[in-house]
Amino acid sequence: MKKNSKTITKGVEKKFYETLENYSEATPLLAEPHKKKLLSSLDVLTDTEVGIQFLYERIDKLVDAGIFTETMWDDPARLVPTLVGGTLKAGGQNTIVEIISELRIIAIANEKISYKNFSSAKARTFLEDALVNNLDLIFPGGSEEDRNLEESTLRKVNLLFDFLTDQIPIRNIKGRLAREIELICAQRPVVTDRVLEIIRTVKKEIDLDPESEEDKRLNKYVKAAFAPSEKAGELSPEEYDRYLETAKRKEIIRECEELADTMHSTGLAVAYHAVLLRHVADDGPLVKLALGLDSVGKAEHDKHKKFVTELIKSVIYPETARSCFGLAKLLERSLLSHQPVNNGLRRILGVTPDPAVAENIQKSRKNSSLNSSQILTAECLGILGQPLGVGQGWNPTCQSARGISLWSSHAPGKLLRMIESAAKANSLWMRFEGNIIKSEVLGLGLVKELDYNLDAVSVVLVPHLDKIYNEMMRRASNRADDPHKWVNPAMYGQWIPTGFISAYDYLTNSIKNYESFIRTFYITHHPDYNGGNDLAYPNPVGIFLTSSTGKLIGFHAVSILRVRRVKGQVRVYILNPNNEGRQRWQDNMRPTVAGNGERAGESSLPFHQFASRLYAFHFNRSDLNDLKEVSEEEVEKVSKLAKNSWGDSYQWLETVGLAL
Repeated sequence: MKKNSKTITKGVEKKFYETLENYSEATPLLAEPHKKKLLSSLDVLTDTEVGIQFLYERIDKLVDAGIFTETMWDDPARLVPTLVGGTLKAGGQNTIVEIISELRIIAIANEKISYKNFSSAKARTFLEDALVNNLDLIFPGGSEEDRNLEESTLRKVNLLFDFLTDQIPIRNIKGRLAREIELICAQRPVVTDRVLEIIRTVKKEIDLDPESEEDKRLNKYVKAAFAPSEKAGELSPEEYDRYLETAKRKEIIRECEELADTMHSTGLAVAYHAVLLRHVADDGPLVKLALGLDSVGKAEHDKHKKFVTELIKSVIYPETARSCFGLAKLLERSLLSHQPVNNGLRRILGVTPDPAVAENIQKSRKNSSLNSSQILTAECLGILGQPLGVGQGWNPTCQSARGISLWSSHAPGKLLRMIESAAKANSLWMRFEGNIIKSEVLGLGLVKELDYNLDAVSVVLVPHLDKIYNEMMRRASNRADDPHKWVNPAMYGQWIPTGFISAYDYLTNSIKNYESFIRTFYITHHPDYNGGNDLAYPNPVGIFLTSSTGKLIGFHAVSILRVRRVKGQVRVYILNPNNEGRQRWQDNMRPTVAGNGERAGESSLPFHQFASRLYAFHFNRSDLNDLKEVSEEEVEKVSKLAKNSWGDSYQWLETVGLAL
């Protein structure tokens, strides 16, 4: 986030000293109203970079005034670094006092002030642990939790972490940075800007030791971004292009092998990959080598060599380099042999987007010299090649991102037709219960102002999908059941199972018949109860999304992709479109993206943990058996997790029977 450069006015500075003095001198009876006035002054100061610096320089005065006295922040030795992020995000006075608390600990670390039981070394360790546990605040990724923060709170938190990272160099947490980069790349996102920013920061801030195992992990990704081959590391992309013009074939073969290996081992394609691919575009064997294709991909390339060459020459450039990986994965999915995909890509390549759409596409690729149809076609390669790498950015559009992913996986031709229509007409039409819904005549959906840090496909489709989904929900909202029962099949496709159940009662804002709800989920989805059957298609479901403390954030849309027994444990594998599949849902509940059988782009949780966050799902009615087969112990385990987290926000109603 860009730092705020406002200066402190004389009035703000005067108010700070006045409220601080009044609070310091107040009797116990009058202390509370004076503290509120002081916190109001601190609220203004924590909203700017210069204000944070101002408060840091006067932290001793705040401590002496008793700002922390008789609060949970009183003794810094009793504070827990893992709780810093949650408290900062809480908003209001908690955020303000937590910021002041962190400034105090920075001052202790720098020996500006001292505490008897909290040394400078302990303070520095605390701050390093706080950084390690809040990398999402150093490198914001647009998680659901962050999207739900007030803008003012998010700005304050980012300003604090800007200041903190100036005091505690990120080299101190390089082991955790290595793990962060590895796990982001394991998810193979289509949009790689965030991870490349982290890698860029590592390159700039940390001198890596080639003998250190920890540094070797980081160096793998620094090389992937800046030196994907030995030769590339010696040259700029422009110089590399000139080198290829005079290089011998055996040298080019080596470059193809090295760059392909780097791309597939990290999921990162950078300018060098695009330069190389354009250079070898007319040489089929070298294209296959540069893309690192498997046997299926090689056969697909040979079958459609002319079109692959055209795509490379038309849309693969350094600024669309990430699409090199998408092209490779698209070929390995044999999608060009699927006529609707082949024709769809050709049509999009030749489309002239509506001027407003073209302008929006350019916003997603600022300062690009390519035209909007080139950018859009290149991004189609990424979406089709990496359907589980779709993210929603900073937009509250999980339903739309989920749809793009689902169509890419199971109806790619339909997806391309939608992209073309939306690009040409700046509109999208969809059917709902026999009626046509036209996006161009609808008001805004959940998105009030689109975040353009997205892939171009999402930039084109999401504004329309968001409005249409919102309109479908409106039309179905006055019925005696969850509107998703009708909206999901209409939006995503008729392969959505006809059975549907929700634990959330929209009319009473309560949780109803939860025990039967959980039993139904186990009977229809758990392999021990449904005969070991897995899903044929992704199941769009609704979950209660919770923060790291287990508190309710809101409703969220994910897709169940499959259910598997791994390492003796049944796990649910999902697509979470919120850009980051590892967001902690409670202290001991954090989805994993690697290490438990996940495929690239999947998150997974133990079955009972996922069940405890579920509020609505579709199912095949033929899978229903006797609900009593699910043990009381299992139901109680799930219910306890639910009631001790998001369940606090609702009244619980148990009724007899099961309404499906």
